[in-house]
Amino acid sequence: MIRNPAVVLNPGAGAGVGLIHALALADVPIATVSRNWPPILGQFSRHPVLRGSYRPGSETLVDGLRRLAERFEGRGVLFPGTDLDLETLMLARDRIEDRYIIPENADIGDKIFEKNWQYAMAEEADLPTPAHCFFDGGTAPAIDGFRYPMIVKPSTRGVTAGDWVFRLRIIKDETELSALLEEIAGEFPGREFQIAENIPGEPDHLYTVGAYSNADGKVVRTYTGRKLSQYPYHHGVASLAESLEIPDDVVAGSVRLLERMKFFGISQVELKRDDRDGLYKLIEVNGRSWLWIKLAAFSGVNLPLIQYYELTDDPRLAEAVASPQRFDRFYMHDLHVHLNNNPIERQRLEEISREKECVRANEQPGDTLLNLVYGAGVVARRARAAINPKAALGGQWVRSKNTDMVRDSVRSVRK
Repeated sequence: MIRNPAVVLNPGAGAGVGLIHALALADVPIATVSRNWPPILGQFSRHPVLRGSYRPGSETLVDGLRRLAERFEGRGVLFPGTDLDLETLMLARDRIEDRYIIPENADIGDKIFEKNWQYAMAEEADLPTPAHCFFDGGTAPAIDGFRYPMIVKPSTRGVTAGDWVFRLRIIKDETELSALLEEIAGEFPGREFQIAENIPGEPDHLYTVGAYSNADGKVVRTYTGRKLSQYPYHHGVASLAESLEIPDDVVAGSVRLLERMKFFGISQVELKRDDRDGLYKLIEVNGRSWLWIKLAAFSGVNLPLIQYYELTDDPRLAEAVASPQRFDRFYMHDLHVHLNNNPIERQRLEEISREKECVRANEQPGDTLLNLVYGAGVVARRARAAINPKAALGGQWVRSKNTDMVRDSVRSVRK
């Protein structure tokens, strides 16, 4: 029977598969827990030695975790790749912490999803933020002096905040703002939103400081990189990214923020460089592994392994922490590149391919079945996009049935 497995939750394309491939770079017992239908890409990887499941609708992720615990010794280390899974762990701490190490600070809890809290912490840590304010649905935001375009987001999209809400809206002028405020007042009265200046610049102005922080809130190791392109192009998830050095003071500011929060676990501090003043300004903190964390691992900074080693007292921790970051790697999510169909992005891909080695988002030599299933999924998604381009954008345009299913599962945990 295996002991102290690294448990990847609902390992879908992107972060979930990236976590599996990062952990598989060392001799670590990997387990997964995922819904039994529809299947998730990471279920087809050869690397997990234990696989658990749960039936959405009648069971929750927590039920799957409890059953999996009967099949190993010690305590599993949990690796959530989505906010919904992280929120589930927070809500179910008392049911699972006897058998699992939950990498999150209970004193923070769901505040990690709240932009008002993140931005207040950033101000205390002297980390720049865009011009912004918060307002409740049905009230007028105090935006005197703000410049258009502006971006409106819910302060939090966690299940405990209320019903489903849009991810973001870009506002070009006063007319669009008035229409959106009216919509919010009617559909989300009393719910908190953030409105901020939308910093100009292409996706390559979006920088990441990834980190692992221990249970004392001390940052153990950082990784740096940036997006080169994203899908959808103007506000989306990474399609191309690269490992890159960024200014020391920006990294130091991100570390100050995480340590001010007393954050515990893997995080991504995302910042955008504002060419108007040269400052790197906080966009948000993701309190779990981000989509392209695989690039960090394959660039020498294996944050998932560092977390696993530190939480299981593995002597390999010192070597993993000391491993230097490489800057000769880049990340490509080939499906996102195809769906963007952007000539600027294709040119960028051609240029960086001559300079750096590619780390593919979801494929890995030797992970044969996963590669085949992913390839078939790409063909299907491309066909779907050809028929209905808006549907291919997923949650950016339409409400995902899978997302609703997972949110219902989280609600049942809360009850």
